[in-house]
Amino acid sequence: MPGTELTPERRADLVRSLTIAGWLLLGGSFGFIAFQLERVRGVGEQPFASVWDQRIEVLSFLMLPPNLVVLAPAVSVAAIATWLAGGDREPWINTLLRVVAAIAITMGAIGVVSILSILTRDGTGPSDIEGVMLRLGGICLAAGLAVICRTADRLAR
Repeated sequence: MPGTELTPERRADLVRSLTIAGWLLLGGSFGFIAFQLERVRGVGEQPFASVWDQRIEVLSFLMLPPNLVVLAPAVSVAAIATWLAGGDREPWINTLLRVVAAIAITMGAIGVVSILSILTRDGTGPSDIEGVMLRLGGICLAAGLAVICRTADRLAR
């Protein structure tokens, strides 16, 4: 269609708009993470587990695939903006891409710690396999999000 071609000016406007949208979408992820961290801070001693076991358990809810998906829109927008910008990227795009990648990697590490916590609990039985599988799914999702960020960074140079 005439007038819809992606001129350099339109591309720059699109990249700017996507970068702003990415930061706003990341704000939603930060809100969810802050909510979970506040829950972690409020955990007290329980008769069935130590405070740290309970904190790891509450924090590991971030790793459940339905909860980790809140980061996917920010990753997608950051990757698209990076690809569109190519080698002419502004620092805001680079920072956005690296922040969402770092959050995804951190979530993967939280998943590993939570799986280890589940496997080393006293009395862990076959009933905990669901928790391990859910967290493995979250780790795979976090790794996939980090790979998207890395690929966008590498291919856009």
